[in-house]
Amino acid sequence: MIIIKIKEMLETLLQYADSEITHIICSENNTFSLSYSKELKNFQLKNIETGHIEHFPDVEVTSLALYKIISTVEKEVTE
Repeated sequence: MIIIKIKEMLETLLQYADSEITHIICSENNTFSLSYSKELKNFQLKNIETGHIEHFPDVEVTSLALYKIISTVEKEVTE
């Protein structure tokens, strides 16, 4: 997935901030959930296995973090 598409997905989350939308990203070893918190005004990326939650302040920072995760997933699939 290219970073432009990731940014579009994040912008969509912002447009629907009053709704609860969660994206699930799976890799061989980890599953992540991505959501936007209107109350905290940030994106939240949670590792489902460990329960660890990272908070990201904006689309740019979040898109880079997601790109790294998705690139790893795509690499695992092609190997």
